Amino acid sequence: MKIWFPFSATVLQEGNFYVSICPETDIICKGKTVEEAIENLKKEVEKFLGEELSNGFSKIVYY
Repeated sequence: MKIWFPFSATVLQEGNFYVSICPETDIICKGKTVEEAIENLKKEVEKFLGEELSNGFSKIVYY
């Protein structure tokens, strides 16, 4: 059984960095590029899910 949790991301430029925000989890990350900011956000959301939700999720799919 698959369970889908849709998460959104907003990316803003702040000086020389890009800031990515996931409002559903209140997670904010940054990176030197848009791609890096999004990858960092994905990692932190995955960590959040592992810590906050019970075990049983074997894979997180991003689309």
